[in-house]
Amino acid sequence: MKKKKMSDVTKILIAMVAGSAVGLIVGEPASAIGFIGDIWLNIMKMFLVCIVVCMLVKGISSMDSPEALGRIGVKFILFYVFTTLCASAIGVGMTLLLKPGVGFTYEAADVSNVTINEMPSIAQFFKSMFSTNIWKTFADADMMQVVILSCFIGVAIVLLPPEKREPVRNWFWSMTDLITSLISIALKLAPIGVFCLMASSLGQYGVGLLVTIAKILGVFYLCCILHLVVIYCMLLWGFTGINPAAFLKKAFPTFATAVSTCSSGAVIPVSMDVTTKNFECDDAVAGLGIPLGGTINKDGVAILCGVVLLFSGQAMGIPLGPQQIINLLFVTIMVTSAGSGVPGGGLMNLMIVATAIGMPLDIIMMVGGFYRLFDMGTTSMNCLGDVSATIIIDRLEKRRAAKLEKKGRAAA
Repeated sequence: MKKKKMSDVTKILIAMVAGSAVGLIVGEPASAIGFIGDIWLNIMKMFLVCIVVCMLVKGISSMDSPEALGRIGVKFILFYVFTTLCASAIGVGMTLLLKPGVGFTYEAADVSNVTINEMPSIAQFFKSMFSTNIWKTFADADMMQVVILSCFIGVAIVLLPPEKREPVRNWFWSMTDLITSLISIALKLAPIGVFCLMASSLGQYGVGLLVTIAKILGVFYLCCILHLVVIYCMLLWGFTGINPAAFLKKAFPTFATAVSTCSSGAVIPVSMDVTTKNFECDDAVAGLGIPLGGTINKDGVAILCGVVLLFSGQAMGIPLGPQQIINLLFVTIMVTSAGSGVPGGGLMNLMIVATAIGMPLDIIMMVGGFYRLFDMGTTSMNCLGDVSATIIIDRLEKRRAAKLEKKGRAAA
């Protein structure tokens, strides 16, 4: 009898548990192997720009008409904006309801030497989305600009005459296959990298860390669960008929990779595989929705901003009225939509939003000391949101195509 081969996802899950156990048992010395995990993570990020460019161009150029491209692209953007608004509202609402910051005591962090980026104006925000030098954009890995450049390239290919379109499109398709093959090699090393990352994190922070920030972590992950069930799962169930249990089971590879890597970019090829194989989504729809979501869909960060900033206000005795909360929601959506272009990721987004609304940074800096524990939640929410959006848009497009085909047969 042939022995059943252990799946890569199972290996990653075992590595996560084993690494966590080693970190808690060994303690601080376990952080010495963290560099091995960092090397693996760098390998995963190495081709990030190439992944986004090739997959977005492939997805866009796979559509035969600009009309289809515009229709599907608008659906994705509206979906991502809606879920980000819901995520921010859930974070704010649950923190207002539970009041975890009331009675909370802490030692204020020294933030005298911290320099925070100023919040750009609306004009500056939109201007920064467009590159002045394509090579500088690629070198800086400014993902918002990379996405827009990729969209321009994809649209330009669609507009080419068929005889000229095919060679260019085929080249990007081949490059996508090459990048996917490179990432699959890196994923084979995932158990080693995940083990080292988890051992290092838990060895450095320990159980005492969880006790110190238990209130913030508890509310944050409660909001993540609510957002996952109420928004993602219910929308999926309503639009596609896929029940929550089936979605979570089939999307588990995305969740496991997101939790272990804390990198939306590293999860892109995994989410592509999940949507096209596990949920049978069209390659063109997945090729547009997953890379686009990896750049502009930051539901997890939106939840974190709502929870931490409201917690800070409660703990410091700073009241936030309706106008301040509305401003917080608006600024959060604006900043997180451009999150990939901001150095420092979700933590920097949190600091920028805090500065924009005038909130002191004491507790934000405290959260920054153990941000990885939060980052597991933010990244998993971001990536599961990309998967759910892709499935919903794919089913809507297939439903539309079926109706058009039925009308065509009736007319004939």
